Amino acid sequence: MVDRSGTPKGVEHEHNSEATPPARTNAPESRLSRASVGRLSLYLHRLESLLREGTTKVSSSLLGESLGVTDAQVRKDLASLGNLGHPGVGYAAPELIAAIRRVLGIDREWSVALVGVGNLARALLRFHGFLERGFRIVVLFDSDPSKIGQRIDGLEIYAPDRMASVIAATKAELGVLTVPAEASQSVAEALVAAGVRGLLNFAPGVLRLPLGFPVVSVDLTLQLEQLAFLVQLARTE
Repeated sequence: MVDRSGTPKGVEHEHNSEATPPARTNAPESRLSRASVGRLSLYLHRLESLLREGTTKVSSSLLGESLGVTDAQVRKDLASLGNLGHPGVGYAAPELIAAIRRVLGIDREWSVALVGVGNLARALLRFHGFLERGFRIVVLFDSDPSKIGQRIDGLEIYAPDRMASVIAATKAELGVLTVPAEASQSVAEALVAAGVRGLLNFAPGVLRLPLGFPVVSVDLTLQLEQLAFLVQLARTE
């Protein structure tokens, strides 16, 4: 989740909360800040919406106005993608979309392992947006003996002790944790040992993993607290 400035919400990491994945080698900048990455995601969604509406040329002011970002910030962010702008014309939407997807690493499909098949996991499985964005859930794990062996949307639920062999067989690269807080650390360590390359963690708390290992945490309680603050603030203004 990101706010209007593009800064991801609820992101925590034990070692370096500002660490970001490197951009591809064909980008002028080798690294992007978390805030810049968040804004690029916002630009991408807006660009795809505009393209569906038939808009093939966009300006920094058009992108910035719709997202609450200044023209100057938009131009600075997009400059990290290379020389894509055309003076007096703006940006070609298809070209810009392709460049952003390449830098964000979503110009390919990512296979995902999901651990903890509870209500949240089932909701995530029903969300078609993941597949549309190139994230395919390929395997499920749960420690509940009554769930092991069941199939959901064609995916079998495996016991955690099968994690290493099943992840190797399915080639899952990313892990999603929807487990209780007390289990998150051990599950995360098992996923790392099994070979996943990054984790999305819905469990509260900070995961202590090898330095530099990519983790994004989503704390829904934190989001609600921030929402409550904004509502309270609006009442006092």
